[in-house]
Amino acid sequence: MSRTPEVVSKLTESTYKNVMEEFNPALRNLVNLGKSYEKSVSAMTLAGKAYFTAVSKIGENAIVSPISRELDGYHD
Repeated sequence: MSRTPEVVSKLTESTYKNVMEEFNPALRNLVNLGKSYEKSVSAMTLAGKAYFTAVSKIGENAIVSPISRELDGYHD
């Protein structure tokens, strides 16, 4: 059974509309997820830098502390 060009055109247009109606929200969702991922990676980077800075300061303070100097004399 052959379809007329009008029927094929309407089926094609209907299929295209259905795909676009489902694709656009999914694409928006994907973009929003990408933005959220970018924000979380940025926050994780800042947290990592803050952690490294804090550990470095703790190490610097430990090196000059009186206890550290006293312990340093024990392994000579």
